[in-house]
Amino acid sequence: MQVLVSVSSVAEAQMVLSAGVRLIDLKETAYGALAALDIPLSAAMVAAVDSYRQQHPQAGIIVSATIGDDCSSAEALSELIQSRLDIGVDVIKLPQTIWANAAYTAVIKAFLAQRVKLIAVLSADHLSGTAAVSTMLQDLASARYWGVMIDTIQKSQAVTALISLDLLGFFVQSAKAHGLYVGLAGGLQLAQVDSLADLSPDYLGFRSGLCLNQRREQPLIKEKLHLVTAKVSAFC
Repeated sequence: MQVLVSVSSVAEAQMVLSAGVRLIDLKETAYGALAALDIPLSAAMVAAVDSYRQQHPQAGIIVSATIGDDCSSAEALSELIQSRLDIGVDVIKLPQTIWANAAYTAVIKAFLAQRVKLIAVLSADHLSGTAAVSTMLQDLASARYWGVMIDTIQKSQAVTALISLDLLGFFVQSAKAHGLYVGLAGGLQLAQVDSLADLSPDYLGFRSGLCLNQRREQPLIKEKLHLVTAKVSAFC
């Protein structure tokens, strides 16, 4: 199991790398659940990661990026994805408002056919029972998504306040059975690592729980970064 941390600046990217984080998520943290950073800033952050990769070739770092909570058209979606691939982003995260919208299916299929690594982000606020989860995961696996994760729209509540541990565990194991790289995120705090680690996801995603005053738009706290990486490493 690994730690994913969402970052919004070059300095934050360098900070999380130095703390041993290997899943770097580029995201605008000042607003929206999956708001996208602009391309020039994203490119600078990818360059910083690439510099670290050159010095630590065995680190196995993966850079993901969000593309926004929604978009205006299929053409806009294609540009949002391709522009991030062009600067070296490894994985693209798509919100449920996009991947579950039939208007974008053709564009998404085209990228999946090229073996682009896409993660479908499921909204914890709308997740129902095991039957719906099973159907959803089967469809995503059949479409050849690389991964899937649960996240929250509003960060004031942790994912564990919205979804039972039993359903989260079912989600993780079902996703793995379908060969999907699976993560859990959404307002997570250090205190929740133990219970979620027992579910054996591939990664846990953090932002607000590592920030000043538990606010995702505030700076990351270095000490909390080191605490969470050490805590998660204990389960590896």
